[in-house]
Amino acid sequence: MRVCIFGAGSLGSALGGMLARSNQVTLVGRRAHVAAIRKHGLALVGDVRRTVNVEAHQKPEGLDPPELLIVTTKAYDTEDAVQACRTLASRNTMVLTLQNGLGNLELLRTWKGSNAFGGTTTLGANLVAPGKIRISGLGETVIGSDLNPEGAKKICRLFRESGLAVQIQSDVDAAIWTKVAVSASINPLTAVLRIENGALLLSRPISRMMLEVCREAVSIGVANGVSLSFPAVMKSVRAVAKNTSGNRSSMLQDVERGKRTEIGQINGAIWNLGDRLGSPAPLNKALWAMISSFEREATSQKA
Repeated sequence: MRVCIFGAGSLGSALGGMLARSNQVTLVGRRAHVAAIRKHGLALVGDVRRTVNVEAHQKPEGLDPPELLIVTTKAYDTEDAVQACRTLASRNTMVLTLQNGLGNLELLRTWKGSNAFGGTTTLGANLVAPGKIRISGLGETVIGSDLNPEGAKKICRLFRESGLAVQIQSDVDAAIWTKVAVSASINPLTAVLRIENGALLLSRPISRMMLEVCREAVSIGVANGVSLSFPAVMKSVRAVAKNTSGNRSSMLQDVERGKRTEIGQINGAIWNLGDRLGSPAPLNKALWAMISSFEREATSQKA
């Protein structure tokens, strides 16, 4: 199958490297990364060790329409991704989002309707250097089948043939909201406190705050019609914090580097939706405000 990964950073490149095992893969990413891949191939290290030859480009213009387009940009770039890919995708192209945050699938569906698929993945990937990706656990990918079961089956088959664990879930909103609740409960706290994920479990007050942030997220998801269980979601939060105890969250790394974060599409989206539904989320709003202030400070220092 012809597959294009748009927003080929660490996750997108790891997926592309795995899918290249039995598919024709094209990556669209940043200049230095693209240049390194063109010169040396895409090097996968860690739990998967191989170098694969894939096409790599900075822009989608002029590329052949893929059968599957996977969007892995930052959530705040989804609208730009849709505009950039309008001339790339054909009428029959399936589009899958495996991004963080809320609202990505809705944006894609305004463009592709039932050919847009939501999903989540726990594949662990880090950019070691341009053209080099470390894979730390293949995890599991969930593909939503609510509007297009046959299309979801095709995508599932593609992932399985490439050695990736995958399952189809008819209620993809529950999977997306669970991932968002986990991210909302862990990432901003680590970024504010400048600690690794596992440290959240070592302090009772911090653990309590993590729990209450999760409770707010679940309450708002349920108010929005999503089927969620607070004990089950909180179990996932604790499991992720424990299993990635030595990790520095992507949000913490972004804050330390003075980069924009996805706080607006995670905690910000939660409290905004809660505000509209009459279900307040003061902790999520406070975390959004703190991380946003870090972003503004970093921007002013660069000016």
